[in-house]
Amino acid sequence: MDPVLTEPNQKIEDALQHLKMELAGIRAGRANPSLIENIPVEAYGSRMKMVEVGNISAPQATLLTIQVWDASILQNVIKAIQEANLGLNPSNEGNLIRLSIPPLTSERREEFIKLLHQKMEETRVVVRQIRQDFRNAWKSAQDSGEFGEDEFFRREKMLQELVDKKIAEIDNLGKAKEEELKEI
Repeated sequence: MDPVLTEPNQKIEDALQHLKMELAGIRAGRANPSLIENIPVEAYGSRMKMVEVGNISAPQATLLTIQVWDASILQNVIKAIQEANLGLNPSNEGNLIRLSIPPLTSERREEFIKLLHQKMEETRVVVRQIRQDFRNAWKSAQDSGEFGEDEFFRREKMLQELVDKKIAEIDNLGKAKEEELKEI
């Protein structure tokens, strides 16, 4: 890869990683620890991720369990799950929390698909903004005489090819998640 694309590529990859984390949090009817591991929990005077306060596992296809390490924050964990609005109802069993994953209704599937499209579009906008930022920086560098018009157009073309490739990757991630959401 051309060195001029190293920085834009890194920023775009960061945006894609963020999208992958967001997509992992959209549930598809199966118990998956990534569904809840990034939920913020009020613990010890600050906000921590769910994965930092307990052990999350999926012993069955329709069940998640959270083994909370400190019983004093158990109620905060339950409250955080309820506030996350995932349609999950936690049941408390000592310092173990059980989350039964109900099958998705068609309305809920549609909501998740809308959310998926929204997240994909937000990521596309971020990628386009990164393209615009680098294009503007290169344009001002060209205007100040750092390189010529040919170099500017060469960079712009390579950046556009990179952006097209990454947008296609976003679309593929979205299609795969949508298929997962549609399967019953």
